[in-house]
Amino acid sequence: MPVDKPSAFEQGRSGTVNLTKSHLEMMRRSMGQRDGWSWQSLRENYLTIPTLLRSIPIGVVIAAGVLATTWTHNLLSDHQDMVVHTYEAIDKTKDVLIALDDAETGQRGYLVSSDRRYLAPYEGALTRLKTLESELLNRVSDNSSQVERVKQLGGLIDRKLAELSQSIKLHDAEGAEAARTQEIGYMAEATMDRIREVIREITDSERNLVQTRQAEVDADELRVRLVAIVVGLASFLTRAGVEIYLTRKRRSPGNDLSL
Repeated sequence: MPVDKPSAFEQGRSGTVNLTKSHLEMMRRSMGQRDGWSWQSLRENYLTIPTLLRSIPIGVVIAAGVLATTWTHNLLSDHQDMVVHTYEAIDKTKDVLIALDDAETGQRGYLVSSDRRYLAPYEGALTRLKTLESELLNRVSDNSSQVERVKQLGGLIDRKLAELSQSIKLHDAEGAEAARTQEIGYMAEATMDRIREVIREITDSERNLVQTRQAEVDADELRVRLVAIVVGLASFLTRAGVEIYLTRKRRSPGNDLSL
């Protein structure tokens, strides 16, 4: 009896079924691959006891080392800033003296020549001194005794500038001879000598601070090196201890470590 050939519709349906089975099989394989990266697989293959024993102690040592290193570097940076701060205070005292000398030079040049062009250094020094006094006070604000000296210096500077200004006004009102006579009287008061003395006291105190703060910087640099050595040694000893423990555990009978 002749066998009927499948119709075109039945052939198409059979092909579709085969494609569907193939697609399902690919999906199963894909899911199987994803199952290989499951949390359970990750724990079994990677988060083993030996792995944890090797990583956790080293991580603790490294974290402690980072904290200690950060602390020592911050301390070193602070003390270095203080050294720079002290040198800046010394430089400001020198700038104050230079500005006062400029003011005196300009004023005396005007008294002798009656030429107002000679007042340019004097007028420029007035502006600079206001800024310098404020900057110097800011540099020594962490030292109460130095703050008192700077305030004393400020009072002396105001007195000296008042003397210079008064001589200029007297020159304009009564002439050069009257101004020079007054200047001789001001010289007897020795205001400028007192200013130099106070500035010397400020400078000497700051230089002593430089020595102290530089010693702190040297100690901090040594501390940074010691921390680096200790962290490296602790890391090595921790790793060596873990490896020794795992080796003994592996050789012991009935161990359950998956090495």
